[in-house]
Amino acid sequence: MATNFGNDQGTGTVVSDGFEGPLDGVVTAAAGSTIGGVAITAQKKVVVTVVNGAAAGTFTMPAGAFVDHYYIETPTAIPGTPTNTNFRLGSAANGEQYVADVDAKAQGVINATIVYAGRNPATTVHYTVASSGGTTASQDGTINLFVVYAVPV
Repeated sequence: MATNFGNDQGTGTVVSDGFEGPLDGVVTAAAGSTIGGVAITAQKKVVVTVVNGAAAGTFTMPAGAFVDHYYIETPTAIPGTPTNTNFRLGSAANGEQYVADVDAKAQGVINATIVYAGRNPATTVHYTVASSGGTTASQDGTINLFVVYAVPV
């Protein structure tokens, strides 16, 4: 569906993490400006594979992205009866600068509470998953992280 920015100065296509579509009007702007007061948002999905109750890695955000929210989806509960399976996000390995520990062991979706710094993250974001309790050797599963953010223009 096209979004009209109130003029007929041309059309363009914006492609960012899965969003593709024509945008009616001028779609280029100087850094930090807005296009007719319209914010363009995108969603990034990061699939995290948990093995033996643990996972760690990084993903990249566009420079200048402003995060609206992070939500965590556990499609199937983490087996092995962990007491908790904590998921965190930070600017450094094992950091909690963006999202402090969220227990993601149960099947479901969690809208994570964002620490203020998490609204404007560094380009490289670190995730860490750590389980405690239960049988760690059988605590394998998938946790999906979704990041909804404003696209820098």
